[in-house]
Amino acid sequence: MNRARSIFHVLLHDETKDKKWMREILAVLALMATIMFIIPTPYTTFSIHSLENLLKGTIAVTLYLSFLSAISKVKDRKYKMLLSLPIDKKTFIFLYSLVVYIKNHMLRVMPIILSVLVVSGYYGKLTFLQCALAVIVFAAAGFFTSLCGITAIIFVYDHNFIRFKPRRSLMKFSWLRREFVRFSSDKVILINHLGYSVFILFFIVNALTTFRVEGGFLLFVLSLLSTCSTPGVLFSYEKPYRNLLQSLPVSIKKLYWGKYVFSITITVPLYVAAYTIVYVYDPLTYTIDLLVLLLCSLMLITFIKLYYDYKRPNYNWSHSRQMFEHPRKYKLWGMSMAVSVTLMLYSYVTILGILAVQLLVTWFFLYLIKKGDTVNES
Repeated sequence: MNRARSIFHVLLHDETKDKKWMREILAVLALMATIMFIIPTPYTTFSIHSLENLLKGTIAVTLYLSFLSAISKVKDRKYKMLLSLPIDKKTFIFLYSLVVYIKNHMLRVMPIILSVLVVSGYYGKLTFLQCALAVIVFAAAGFFTSLCGITAIIFVYDHNFIRFKPRRSLMKFSWLRREFVRFSSDKVILINHLGYSVFILFFIVNALTTFRVEGGFLLFVLSLLSTCSTPGVLFSYEKPYRNLLQSLPVSIKKLYWGKYVFSITITVPLYVAAYTIVYVYDPLTYTIDLLVLLLCSLMLITFIKLYYDYKRPNYNWSHSRQMFEHPRKYKLWGMSMAVSVTLMLYSYVTILGILAVQLLVTWFFLYLIKKGDTVNES
């Protein structure tokens, strides 16, 4: 028992060693306060029958996060060393699933669930007993989902159903092609991007079909597309090659624009799919002008994220999943949302007016980044 407890602490420390807990707690409290006090109650209250959709979404998110964690773990050099510890494989999987469950489900997903249940109970949609039972069901579903996801990835990896190809030489590819090769070969980054895309599209569909959102709030939901994290880590991802890139006669301008075009290319399908969903829902209100505005917003937001990561790359990671978990993500989200939230003016201001505001906000953030007026990374 003591041995299993010690290994649990080792795994927990390995997953959370770089976290700033006070910042994490404040972020969770801010999210819960937003759900309970800012978002209109028709969009955050659930009846006992509509909890099924929330449970499905919760299981999907938890499974996605579990896959990411497991893939990062089996790719980590320490994985084989951890397996050499005096503990059998089943116990290792159980303990690691418990760590991932605490880190992902309990600290990320459950605060949202609790906030929704509190609002639903307060407005009489659910009784106290129903809320209590829902907490138990969501918590149990999260653990079993984490266990299944971790077990599945470790099983297919140990039986050679998936293999991670060694990185290829940089000199064989153009910068743009190199980005696509690395994107497709790194399962963590690929699944993170695809999983985020599926989740945000599911969120938009659910907002339209279940909550019947429209007008400004629907445009706010579309602005959440800007929180895609991939463009904000592409220079941080150069950590293994930074010394090589500094020693070679590499054109930073070509490298930068290669990453920029790559970022736009992999994100455009998400924006087009989101617009298509909204257009099918209300073709008279959301015309092609909105798509043009979305794509212009995408280009500006991607430039901000990439420029920030170029000026302040994060090399404090040992496996690629940690790049997406660094606290600076909140700063990138804030800047991105400041630009994209102007979409809410779509019904009141001309497209040129909105673009002018977005350009002004973008220029302001680029100026702050260049001058170093933003808070330095800890």
